[in-house]
Amino acid sequence: MSFVLQKVAKLHEYVANCRKDWHRKLSHQICNDPGMVFVEDLNLVGLSRGMLGKHCLDAGFGQFFNILEQTCFKNGVYFQKVDSRKTSQICPNCGVETGRKELSEPTHICSNCGYTTDRDVAAAQVVLLRGLAAVGHTVKMLAEGKFIGIPVKQESPNF
Repeated sequence: MSFVLQKVAKLHEYVANCRKDWHRKLSHQICNDPGMVFVEDLNLVGLSRGMLGKHCLDAGFGQFFNILEQTCFKNGVYFQKVDSRKTSQICPNCGVETGRKELSEPTHICSNCGYTTDRDVAAAQVVLLRGLAAVGHTVKMLAEGKFIGIPVKQESPNF
C-alpha cells in the first residue's frame, strides 16, 4: 500500500513542478517588454468555491500572481493589482456600464458608443485604464466619471 502512495505522491509532485515551471516561464515572458503589469485583484477563495472551483485551483492563480510579482520586482517592472469589479461590464472606450454578459456572448458591443471588440480584450483594457489611473496617469476614471492624476502640461506656442 505504501508503494502506491509513494507513486501517487511523486506524480503530484511532478505535476506541481511542471505547473510552477510553466508559471515562471510565462511570468518572464510577460515581464520582458512592458514597464508596468496590472492584474485583477481576484477573490481567489470565492473563485475556488464556485462552479469551476477545481479548475481554478488546478490553474494555481495565486501561485502565478506571486511568481509574476516576484519576477516583475527582479526585472524592475512595476506590478499592481487593480479592482476586479465589473471589468467585463464596462466599455473601455466611453466608460458606460454595458451590463452583465452571458458566458456564451464572446463580444463586447457598447450600445452607447458602438465600440466592438472581444469581451476579454475589453476587460483587459478596463484593467489597464484602472492601473494607469492608480499610478497617476491622467485617464478618465471609469467608475466615477472624473479625471484622476496630474494634468498633462500643455506646451505654449512659440512666438
